[in-house]
Amino acid sequence: EGEAGQVQGLAVRPPPMPAAQIDAAVEAANADGVNDLINSLDALNLTLDDPSDQCYPVVIDSLKGFRAVGVCAGHRHSMVLDENGGLYTFGSGASGALGHGDLLGQEFPVKVLEFEKNNIRIHQMSAGVDISMAVSTTGHVYAWGKATDGRIGLGLGRNEITIPRLVDMGEEKFKAVDVECGYVHSIIIGLDGSVYQCGGVGTDGKDDGQQYLDTEEGTRPGYPANLSGYNIWHRIAEPNEKVIKQKWTKYGKYELKGRSKMMNEGVRSIG
Repeated sequence: EGEAGQVQGLAVRPPPMPAAQIDAAVEAANADGVNDLINSLDALNLTLDDPSDQCYPVVIDSLKGFRAVGVCAGHRHSMVLDENGGLYTFGSGASGALGHGDLLGQEFPVKVLEFEKNNIRIHQMSAGVDISMAVSTTGHVYAWGKATDGRIGLGLGRNEITIPRLVDMGEEKFKAVDVECGYVHSIIIGLDGSVYQCGGVGTDGKDDGQQYLDTEEGTRPGYPANLSGYNIWHRIAEPNEKVIKQKWTKYGKYELKGRSKMMNEGVRSIG
């Protein structure tokens, strides 16, 4: 066992914060006009024992001896995938982005137990801005974190999802191979090359959301929308350009392209 309630390797829940420290954080939040206490405590959501910025790669001691096959860094939380399909998250727990059922941050990688207890193995994952998504080995998509405006495909009636939830793709036979999370939107790639978008980025003063997307008919607000005309396995049709063949006239041992035309242009330019 390590100090402050932590074990060597993966961490357990951090010890309770002293009341005086909580009061100080609330005062600082109120002074700055910040309503979300979780966001004001980001300084406590660390990924290494050393809270200072790292200017060069540093080994995460708690992952020594851990065989990772995938990693993903989001805005303020990170994810690690082990060789058995187990998913670990750490960093800021804002909006439930870590998937541990709460809003707490984690200094060390902690396994997402929701997948383990349901015997779900992960093969790909992505971390965005307080949002997370993952694809299982069976092609199902799971999402958690900030769900506003349908940015993770879980509908419009939810704000914070603290435990991974299955994303309803609207097609029973759909199998995903990849996911990517951004700021206010996410992308899901299907085995057939189809591209689905969750949420959307508002431009020119428009609100965020997917209401402006060119999507297939029957798209449900807040759920993944199949983008029309996109497929990662197919090349976009290229325009056919008419190739004009140049005429070459042979003069002695030289071949000049349009010699008469060139000479005429030369004469005009001199004039």
